[in-house]
Amino acid sequence: MPGSDELKETLSGIFDAQIPNHGDYNLVLASARPGLRAAALGRPPRCYVLGYRWRPHELVIAPVDAASLTAGSTPVTINMTNLSHAVRRAERHAADKGWAEKEYEVGNTTGRIFRFGVAAEGLLPGSGSIDQAGDAEDFHNFMASLISMA
Repeated sequence: MPGSDELKETLSGIFDAQIPNHGDYNLVLASARPGLRAAALGRPPRCYVLGYRWRPHELVIAPVDAASLTAGSTPVTINMTNLSHAVRRAERHAADKGWAEKEYEVGNTTGRIFRFGVAAEGLLPGSGSIDQAGDAEDFHNFMASLISMA
């Protein structure tokens, strides 16, 4: 299984290949809880590389196929011109990992809604984990700012 730094490089490459000005963004790994149907079918949670920047406030959600470590679909950009809502949801605890994950929901004016969590240890099912404690803390501060602006 690849190490944390190798996974960061791979995910950064996935993001960079899809976003023209990729160097302007900080990156974190996020995951979404599978819905009841997906969980019943044994599907892993959706994973995203989130690119965010403070000026201008912008969030890019780039889905990742965790099994193949490739782009999952077209990234979605959410900024102050198309943000419909941003809220912090519950805080989830993963007892087996010993970490807490802050969860969020963001939507844009076209009706796309994303629910995801960002933890200090980002988990890619079947591929390993990423140590992103400092980045996760900065992202939580970013989201608090985005929520206050929504």
